[in-house]
Amino acid sequence: MLPLACALTLAAASPAASPAEQLFAERLDPGALDRAIALLTKETAARPDDAPELILLARAEAFWSDLRPDAESAEADARLRAGIRAGGAALAITSPAYAKALAAGRTLLQALGELEPSGALALYWIAADQHRLASRHGLAWLLLEAPELRALFERVAALAPATFHGGAYRHLAELDLALPAGFQATLAGARSALDEAERLGPTFLGNSLVWAERYAVKTQDVPLFRRRLGQILSAPEGLDPSLGPENELARRRARALLAEEGELFTRAAIEAAGVATPAPPVEKPDGGSAGKRP
Repeated sequence: MLPLACALTLAAASPAASPAEQLFAERLDPGALDRAIALLTKETAARPDDAPELILLARAEAFWSDLRPDAESAEADARLRAGIRAGGAALAITSPAYAKALAAGRTLLQALGELEPSGALALYWIAADQHRLASRHGLAWLLLEAPELRALFERVAALAPATFHGGAYRHLAELDLALPAGFQATLAGARSALDEAERLGPTFLGNSLVWAERYAVKTQDVPLFRRRLGQILSAPEGLDPSLGPENELARRRARALLAEEGELFTRAAIEAAGVATPAPPVEKPDGGSAGKRP
């Protein structure tokens, strides 16, 4: 049997993909994503034991949040909470030990040590949606959630480190870089986690985005900031078709960050780095080029 993550990827790329999977493949289109989520919600209600669809729903809700960073708080919260619930339902299906512990009245944190590798993907999307939810509410909320989030992502990393392109390590790095305590130790932990995320997910451009937006800004390292954003913008469009929409969001954010350099870094840091390296040109549909994409 194929691992669940592989099955989802193959299904999304297959001509035999379900209507919901076909809509999710077009997730950069907000309308298509909304229809995918509506269909997945309906189908998982009718088939509550369908773990792949539940996991896809949890992932779709996460992408909804990424696609609409300025969405109203109430709507974004509802979306992410729905994703957490879907991930929780999938975890009870894919991890029999967790289902047994849940039936005995134990919480997710209390049962973490008993989870099997088969539940790693569901656990990842529970934690990923929960991390997005906390981040949307600011540092105070994130400080409260950080210990639990760290425990969840560390368990994913222990069970199946390659889950979603090493995503647990990427989130652990973001937690290190978002929290103010233990500055030097935090930086060392973040560097190590990002290195591991890149080893496990070399085609996920979000890794370079964390290096630029979180690590480089926190350390006021302008050359690193420019270099990492340049890597994102110069990456080939077809780097990884399964991650095309995620990588496109990384490109959009990279272009926005380049324009915000003067607000993110001190004058001294920018002057020490010298003249900014221009972003690589982007091909127009007619074969020309432009400095920015619409």
